[in-house]
Amino acid sequence: MGLFDFLFSSSGKIKSLEAQLRVRPTPQLYLQLADAYKESGNMAKAAQVLKLGVSRFPSAPEISRRQAEAEKVERESEKKRLTDKIQTHPNPILYARLAELYKADNEIEKTIQICQAGIKAFPKYGGTYLVLGQIYIEKQKWDEALSQLEKSVELDKYNYMALKLLAQVYMQANRPADAARKFEDILYFAPGDEAILELLKKAREAAGVPATAPDSTAIAREAAISGGRKAVDPGVSGGRKTIMLGRLADQQAGTATSMRDKTLNDGILALRGVEGVNGAILVDQFGLVVAANLDASIDEGLAGALITNVYRTASSNAVKLNVGQFEEGIIEGETGNVHIVQFGDMILAVFAQTNVKMGLLEKTIRDFSMAVQERH
Repeated sequence: MGLFDFLFSSSGKIKSLEAQLRVRPTPQLYLQLADAYKESGNMAKAAQVLKLGVSRFPSAPEISRRQAEAEKVERESEKKRLTDKIQTHPNPILYARLAELYKADNEIEKTIQICQAGIKAFPKYGGTYLVLGQIYIEKQKWDEALSQLEKSVELDKYNYMALKLLAQVYMQANRPADAARKFEDILYFAPGDEAILELLKKAREAAGVPATAPDSTAIAREAAISGGRKAVDPGVSGGRKTIMLGRLADQQAGTATSMRDKTLNDGILALRGVEGVNGAILVDQFGLVVAANLDASIDEGLAGALITNVYRTASSNAVKLNVGQFEEGIIEGETGNVHIVQFGDMILAVFAQTNVKMGLLEKTIRDFSMAVQERH
């Protein structure tokens, strides 16, 4: 069989299995489809199919086993890639991501070593403190967990996971009033989160606070943020606020930085250059800002938290609704839209006016995505 015949046969088999799955999904069909993608050389798609199969049939043993094996192989490959990247072009996100992978394989001591190395190299990145805090929670070392999570929240006041875990550790330490304040902080950028509302209720009850008490912390934060928008920021120029990866002063002076950082920064700037785009922001898996170019009136930390919360909700429910993994979407408003795109282990959000040229914007996003993949 020639290459063309093989590809044609493989494509036909995949289409047939996908059609059968839409009519009457079974665990066996998911396994066959994953094998078909594997045979065609598309390992990423095979892993995605297995993940969808597990979400649809969580009690099916064979598909769960295969999915776990696929994830293990994927993690090992990613560990090697990240380790090599840290050696050549280190940045804090790489350390946090690598630590997460070792944590997923229950290699706790290795996870701690990587977190400590990342914190030493990049002490102002909250994501690594968060991973370390999670480890100490699992080891029930509450004082150490408290220290790491407080530092994570200090560095990023809109980190959903860090705030939630910190509040839960406060509850463990019999500090319900402090826990309630952190739950209130989450509701500022994730209003209506039912799980957090329930946890807040329990924290207030434990602290002896009436259930109808106003969220004083959130009110105070709104006043602080409103005031902060009037201040002049070193990164503000002409009504815009730019956050660049690497050493900002070096990049503004034209000094070379890592190609990965330059690719991300150039992509954000290119998006902002599209007529009708009001801003663009790239956040990591923790909701922390990687790079941004926004109007000076926008709090980039809050924007990152809101976008991450929207993505988290859409991503988790897309699988439950059997429509596959969330990849991109648009939030439409009266005066503009927000375009949200999954960017590997990051999330891109572009704020655009309703009259933006969609074709040009989508092409710029695609070009950005391709450039990132080339530097992956």
